[in-house]
Amino acid sequence: MSTDVTKIELAKALKAIKAVSTEKQFEQAKKIYIQSGGEDSVMSAVNGLSEEDEFALLTKLLGTANHIIGFEQRPLVEGEYIVADYFLNIKPACSTHGKSRDKFPDFKCVVDVKSTKKDIFKIGGNKLQRIRNFADLFGLPLFFAVRFLRFSNSALWAIVQDNDRNATFIHVTIDNIINGFRHVFWDEYCLTPNPGLIIVATFSKSSMVSSVSHPNYGTQIELTFTENENKTLYALHNEEALLTSALMETYNLEEIKVVKVNDDITLQYLKPTLMTAFLADLIFKTNKLPIDEFGRIIYDASKLIVRSDTGAHDNLINRKIVESLTRPLIDSHVLFVGEIKDHLTLWKSLGGQE
Repeated sequence: MSTDVTKIELAKALKAIKAVSTEKQFEQAKKIYIQSGGEDSVMSAVNGLSEEDEFALLTKLLGTANHIIGFEQRPLVEGEYIVADYFLNIKPACSTHGKSRDKFPDFKCVVDVKSTKKDIFKIGGNKLQRIRNFADLFGLPLFFAVRFLRFSNSALWAIVQDNDRNATFIHVTIDNIINGFRHVFWDEYCLTPNPGLIIVATFSKSSMVSSVSHPNYGTQIELTFTENENKTLYALHNEEALLTSALMETYNLEEIKVVKVNDDITLQYLKPTLMTAFLADLIFKTNKLPIDEFGRIIYDASKLIVRSDTGAHDNLINRKIVESLTRPLIDSHVLFVGEIKDHLTLWKSLGGQE
């Protein structure tokens, strides 16, 4: 590796290689380009850059943006600024209040993506000022999208606005997931399972339908949602239950009982242990369920971003699919919709109209 290449430039190059290579090829590239003893530091930078792709892809899957454009971060003319990550043009609805996208004019902004393993992210001083200077070049409001990595299996993002230019520091905490602008940008709400929800999955060892498979019980032929096992709320059969089963897995289902009816049929009783979930979490977690033959998660935002023009996004679970799956569950009182704090007020503050 050339000695005049900075760590961040090396990280960008390796991120690009990782996006188009196999795991084995990437391991070989790391040995070539990373100097001895420097892997942890460089890979930390690579992972940080990858969060930018996570944010962009999740925003696309939530369907609220008209434009998501990454900035080229190597300006040929130097200046007193740091190039932010994205130009966003969003047009979200406010679904929990019945407000359509038509009631919201295009909102354009600059977004800088960050991540932290702590419960708080801080930025200030000269670095903050230089990012502000970049947003000011375009006359656009500045937002920070921060992912909290302590919960890596969740889409734990906070989106906050830099709305006080007298402040010398910005602190983003986990509380900002609810208190910030995330639910406005993504038109989010919570989906909470019925407190008495017990799911009964019926498996058959002889069934040949294309559905959920269990190594001991066979193939799932029915998925029944009950209230305390006494009242049936909703039921799905055979292939039609496949995606709904995957969706409900995101609620961390716990097996509470198994009933062997006969040599062919087994009933598995399941209870959700996650008490509520954000819409973005359902989309993120459902996409991360498929694994390859080695048990590795297939979903990789960076790889999917570079393959966006090849139809690679066509098989992803997006907002439209999740809402088509949850609509009958909501109507049947399997799931309940919950509004996130001050949604309508914040939606209006960015231009939403009655």
